[in-house]
Amino acid sequence: MNNLENYSNGSGIFVQIGSGAGDLDKRANYRDGFTEFIKKLPRNRIKQIILVEPNPINIPLLKECWKDYSEAIIYQLCVVTENYIKDEVELFYCPDDAPHYQVASINIEHIKKHYGENCIINKFIVKPKKINDFLKEITVQEIELLSLDVEGIDAEILLDIDFKKSNINFLSFEYIHLENQENYVKEHLINNNFEYIGKGVDHNGFDYLYKIKKNYNS
Repeated sequence: MNNLENYSNGSGIFVQIGSGAGDLDKRANYRDGFTEFIKKLPRNRIKQIILVEPNPINIPLLKECWKDYSEAIIYQLCVVTENYIKDEVELFYCPDDAPHYQVASINIEHIKKHYGENCIINKFIVKPKKINDFLKEITVQEIELLSLDVEGIDAEILLDIDFKKSNINFLSFEYIHLENQENYVKEHLINNNFEYIGKGVDHNGFDYLYKIKKNYNS
């Protein structure tokens, strides 16, 4: 994360898609890499913190996590791919993932991957928002950092982002579930003038960090 910590000339707009309970999840040892990164920044570096979390159970804790930051805006919705056509999303989870259901996913196979084929499956019903529509709506300015962890559809979302219309400086995303689409994601980023610079914000080291070449000042 040193690449980000040493960077100081951005827009001050930070976006996290998949915010969970912030740094208030006991099962995660009260840690969240994006939250830790932002809270270490000088306050004059922060103009806006945009947080997206589909799971309604996590919204109260997310509000508590960011209560001292008037710059924080929380959206309770599920970011989806461009070909998603329904007006609601079934977000699946296993009761064994209580109390915050951090593995909840639109992809039921993602739940089974973590908790087994025979696990109990419950679901939330949440609002969807297509990724490019969302990025266009939240700001017309540069996004200094987009942090992405969408539990099982990371590759699909990354491949759908129209980077020519979205002004993103740094991109941090979880790579451990990209599986056979990892090379397609890397190619998509390279074709859009991004380059890999190391590990991203995840405190477990599960994120890749990419930067846009034309916007980066070393």
